[in-house]
Amino acid sequence: MRRQTPIAHLLHNHLFPHPSPNDPPSFSAHLARNLVPEVRIEVATFYGDLNSAEARYPGLNYCHPPHRMRLGRFKHHRRLFDAFDSLGLTYGEIQDFCCWEGTKWARERYEKDEGVKVVDTTGDEIGPFVDRRDLREDHLRRHSITRKTDISIVVEHQPRIDEDPAHSNEESHDGSDQEMTDGEPEVEAREISESSNHSQDEQDITQRIIAAWERGQSLSPEFEQYLKEQSESGDSELVARLFRQRQRYVPAESTAVVASQASRAAA
Repeated sequence: MRRQTPIAHLLHNHLFPHPSPNDPPSFSAHLARNLVPEVRIEVATFYGDLNSAEARYPGLNYCHPPHRMRLGRFKHHRRLFDAFDSLGLTYGEIQDFCCWEGTKWARERYEKDEGVKVVDTTGDEIGPFVDRRDLREDHLRRHSITRKTDISIVVEHQPRIDEDPAHSNEESHDGSDQEMTDGEPEVEAREISESSNHSQDEQDITQRIIAAWERGQSLSPEFEQYLKEQSESGDSELVARLFRQRQRYVPAESTAVVASQASRAAA
C-alpha cells in the first residue's frame, strides 16, 4: 500500500516537529546541508581517497546493519535511522527513498550506465572463521618438550624459629642445676657412708684397746702405732678420753702401765 503523504514530508516533520529559523525548510535542504557531508566524511575516512570506483560509489545500504553502524556515528544519520524505525518504513520504501550520493542507488546507476561491475573489496583480507583452539592445542602437544626429572626431597628438622634463646638457656641452666642438685645427695650419701665406716672402724679399734687394758695386757705394736698416728694427726684427745673412760676398769697397779703405754703411744 502506497503512502498518501510523501516520505520526505513525513521524515521532515518527524525530524523537525517545531522548526526554527536555523533548521532546513525541507528534507532536500536537510539532505544537502547535513546528510551528504556526513556521507563524504565517512567515505574519506573508510577508503582514504577517491581514486577508485569503489570509493566514489561506496554503495551504502541504509538497511544494512554494518552500514548503519558506520553512518550512525554521525548525529544526523543517527536521527534519520531512528525516524525510519519510528515511522515503520519498509525495506522497499527505504531503498526507493535513499537516492543520493554514496548510496546503493548511486552505485547501481553507475554500473548500469557504464556497464561495469564495482567490486566491493571490503573484508577481502578477512578470511573465513576457523576455530583454531583445538588446532593450537594439538600444535602445542606436538611441539612441546617433555622432560622427566627425578626429584628427591630431604626433610631436615630445624629448630623452631619462635623459640626464645633466653628461654632455652634458662632451661639448660635449670637442667644443669637440677643435675647438680640431684648429684649432691649422692655425694653426701657417699661421704656419710665413708664417715660411718671410718667411725665404725675407730669404734672397733677403741673397743679392742679397752679390752686389752681391762685384761691387763700390753698393747700390740699395731695398736701402739695406731695411737701414735692418732696423736700425731691431732686426735691425742682420743687416747686421753680412752684413758679416762676405762680408768675405773683398770686395776691400780696397772694404771701406771696404761699411762706409760698412753704416754709412749703419744710420744
